Amino acid sequence: MRRRFGSMLTALLLCCLLPVAAAQTPTAPGVEIDCDDKQPELDVHPLNDPVVEITCTVKNPSSFEETISVEKEWDGLEVDMMLEEDTFTLGPDEEEDFTVTFSGQTRLSASLSYDFTLSATVTNVGMLDWPEALASNASVSGDLNIATFGMVDLDVSDKSTRTMAEGDEVKISFQFQNNGNDEDKIRVSITNAAELEEVGFSFPGGTFVAEDVAEDGVSTVRELSVRAPSEILEDARYQVTFQAQSENDDKAPVSETSISLQLEASAAAGGLGGGLEEVDKDTLVMYGSIGAAVLFGLIFVVALARTLRRRANAQPTYVPPVELEDDEVDEDEDGEFDFSELDDLFSDDEEDEFDDVFADL
Repeated sequence: MRRRFGSMLTALLLCCLLPVAAAQTPTAPGVEIDCDDKQPELDVHPLNDPVVEITCTVKNPSSFEETISVEKEWDGLEVDMMLEEDTFTLGPDEEEDFTVTFSGQTRLSASLSYDFTLSATVTNVGMLDWPEALASNASVSGDLNIATFGMVDLDVSDKSTRTMAEGDEVKISFQFQNNGNDEDKIRVSITNAAELEEVGFSFPGGTFVAEDVAEDGVSTVRELSVRAPSEILEDARYQVTFQAQSENDDKAPVSETSISLQLEASAAAGGLGGGLEEVDKDTLVMYGSIGAAVLFGLIFVVALARTLRRRANAQPTYVPPVELEDDEVDEDEDGEFDFSELDDLFSDDEEDEFDDVFADL
């Protein structure tokens, strides 16, 4: 009974506050509240700041000055919700904006979602406390969602150079990891396939693979095949580039890896080729020296054999030695033997034959 009497008295006093000559019917105390975004998304990418703001508006639609209080209902654990202001004093038909900020941590899962509610209540009308029995309030609700981001990592276990002959086929194996915050369909493709096809390469199994990978998961071992041209005229080296990208997030950085392909020409097409250009200079010099020495030895043996054969063919008939009397031995004026006469024992042809041995060299 007393509460009802107090409410009637408060209403009577409010009527007294209105101008006596008011031309329109007064509007009873009340409140309105709304927000510009009821489905905000929190960006939790590791390279970004995990903060999102929305703007809400509280309004006094009555004919009286009001004091309005705003409270939040929030149960988020990983994310905080903060109000820029929670108490407002507004005149008749006035409104005021305030900011609601949600802040969290990076790498939150996209599966998380939090409900929030903002409740506005009239606490005072003019100078009078507004009784709870007559309390006027309004509310607005929404959902905070975690934005999806993509992040992939491509891993090729064997990055060594593949050596290929004509028509050879190699299989390059790899795996890719989903470092994003949601299940993602990750695609791995050969980005320079068109360029390689122009020079004769082909790809029997296609130029890409794709697989759904769970959050923080790793794909199965996948592979793509590369076949060398059917004809290789000269040795050449090429690069094949593999690129992994997220289907969830087209702005996510891609992950790339390149593998070298070494083409080797056949013996018929390449002549000495076959990798001879890769032999170091010192080795070539050593081989050249050995070859020159062997060649010199062969020439010397052949020339010597020819000389000996000519000497054998020109060997004179044996003539017994003639004994000379003492008075027939020539001596020089000093009584010594004259060795110059020994030159007659060898013909000029025999001396020339030894000269020919070295002339042939």
